[in-house]
Amino acid sequence: MIFDSFSEVYVSMSRNKLRIALTGFSIAWGIFMLIVLLGAGNGLMNGMMEQFGKQSVNRVTLWPGWASKSYNGLPKYRNTHFTASDLDYLQENFPEIIDEIQPVFETSVQVSYGTQYQSTTLEGVYPSYVKSSGYKIVAGRSLNEMDVREQRKVCLMVDKDVEKLFGSSSDAVIGTWIKLNNIPFQLIGIFHSSNQYQQTPISAPITTVGTIYEPDGYYSELRMIVGNLETNEANEEFNRALRRVMSKRHYFDPDDRSAMYIWNSYEDYVTAQSIFAGLQLFIWLIGIATLIAGVTGISNIMLITVRERTHEFGIRKALGARPRQIITLVLLESVAITLVFGYMGLFFGIGLTQLVDFILTMAAQTSESSFPFQHPTVDMPIVVAATLVMVVAGMIAGYVPAKRAVSVKPVEALAAS
Repeated sequence: MIFDSFSEVYVSMSRNKLRIALTGFSIAWGIFMLIVLLGAGNGLMNGMMEQFGKQSVNRVTLWPGWASKSYNGLPKYRNTHFTASDLDYLQENFPEIIDEIQPVFETSVQVSYGTQYQSTTLEGVYPSYVKSSGYKIVAGRSLNEMDVREQRKVCLMVDKDVEKLFGSSSDAVIGTWIKLNNIPFQLIGIFHSSNQYQQTPISAPITTVGTIYEPDGYYSELRMIVGNLETNEANEEFNRALRRVMSKRHYFDPDDRSAMYIWNSYEDYVTAQSIFAGLQLFIWLIGIATLIAGVTGISNIMLITVRERTHEFGIRKALGARPRQIITLVLLESVAITLVFGYMGLFFGIGLTQLVDFILTMAAQTSESSFPFQHPTVDMPIVVAATLVMVVAGMIAGYVPAKRAVSVKPVEALAAS
């Protein structure tokens, strides 16, 4: 019985090959575009998460500024300075939030090797700062606690600057002595930065840079790794509390934003998440709209098929065929078209995303650059859901024409030409 039903469906579909192929193409194209768009959205999301994974999401950075307002009898235009005592002060005021504070000395230097010169920025940092910045060591080693404790004149440089200075960024240059403002430093490591468009500073032990270049002990920035801030509202409240606490210590108006600058990476993370959520919604809307267009095409072709087979259905009903049998026959044809062409769209869509993922993976293994587009694949639950949607859509598209077919009286159906 089931075999006979499918045989009839095959015969019916073979009568109108071109019409069914064109209609089926709209279904295949809709599924294909949905898979590709979702894969592209996932690729962008994965790339973003990779970038945030390399840089701590729970990071808050403070920069000193200058007072634009007079405060408690003190004049404006006063500079704000961060010192070592600020580290303990912040830890005492936010013991449950601040996990670690990483102070930074920063100064402009001229780096030279032989006859090659270039201007750049030198950062005096702790080893943990290098790690949290997401720098990937590609040659040599990173800074360690002994470098800091012994105030060693060692440094790390980004690969693109090493290439300019030496003509090569290979292991052969590790151990070479360069000059920073005519002071010799040994190059112990080369790192790669994911940010190819912004200048990346040279990194050296904070004690060395502080002693040589910043004897006043004024930090250029304070980077804090924070915890227990799981929402955007909590991070905003922490920003306000930071400004209140630091304004008391450095005597500036709490509302004076130029006296101290705050950057909270979690706010950027939340903003990026909301942007990608909107993008995902837009992708789903486009994909579903394309699917609806395909389903509408199936419904139309089934209406035409029912009209052409009205005489046949009349004979079936006259011979005792039940309405359920005719409805089942029409629904089988509708679902068959949807599944066959829908799976074609799934196959080519998933195949394309897998191919792009393979190419990007191979390119990442041979390149030190970080791609903002990674693993543009679609999760299996999405594929299963798309399959179920196809089946349901095919049934809905065929039900209305099938209901119309059984509503025609046998006498009227036999009279139809």
